[in-house]
Amino acid sequence: MKLSRAELKKILYDFNSVSNRLLKADYQDYAGVLKKFLAFINDTEIIRDYVDDCGEPAFDVPKEYDEIARSYGEYIFDLGETSKDEVASVLGILKHSLGMEAPIVYTLGHSYSHAKKYNDILNDINERITLILIRHIEGYLTKIGFDMGIDETVKYNITVTNGQVNVANDNATINATINNGIDHSELSKLIIAVRESLANVQSAEDASAVEGSLEIIESELKQEKPRKNFIQTAITTLKSVKSTVEFSAAVTALVQFISTIT
Repeated sequence: MKLSRAELKKILYDFNSVSNRLLKADYQDYAGVLKKFLAFINDTEIIRDYVDDCGEPAFDVPKEYDEIARSYGEYIFDLGETSKDEVASVLGILKHSLGMEAPIVYTLGHSYSHAKKYNDILNDINERITLILIRHIEGYLTKIGFDMGIDETVKYNITVTNGQVNVANDNATINATINNGIDHSELSKLIIAVRESLANVQSAEDASAVEGSLEIIESELKQEKPRKNFIQTAITTLKSVKSTVEFSAAVTALVQFISTIT
């Protein structure tokens, strides 16, 4: 399929919205919200291609679902060893739960929670099952965004084969510069390096600040006349984050590159 980075960001925003609604749904509304969540996955080609590539669950979902529901807490699902296994397993479980007469808090609650209130039970089920699927899809979309670079308008061909995501623009090559003369190929590499080192940033708040700063840098440096005060604020934020030597080195390399063009 063909997709620009701007379009991908909208899809990721919409996915996060529908996911958050599902995770916060009241147990009495859960089935209806889950149906909308699954419909979004099926209707969004880039996500549908990914989950289809993950295949089918390695177990008989109806049979195991029934056994777990009747075990009163003795059994849980084996979701598999790989991310593809987990995506296929969780998706199969959630789809099957929609066809059950009893709500998921009744059928799986004993196995996945020790809470007494239904909404608390549902939260535990979401944490141990639903959130696994959400995080895998979220990570998949985010990594595609990294591979796309910083140009919001270029259309990319995205294919998924055997778990491998391939991203290429319409001409199979990416122009290194645009009208402001910046080497965007090099800039993209440096930003990706910072993002890859985000795993070493322990604070969620710091990680969010870093991502926000990188977004600002990307957005401003693609403009014909970048706003230096915005870029400097973003740089200051990046420098203030305490992390590993790898992260600091990646930030330093990015800052040095920016200093040569602003």
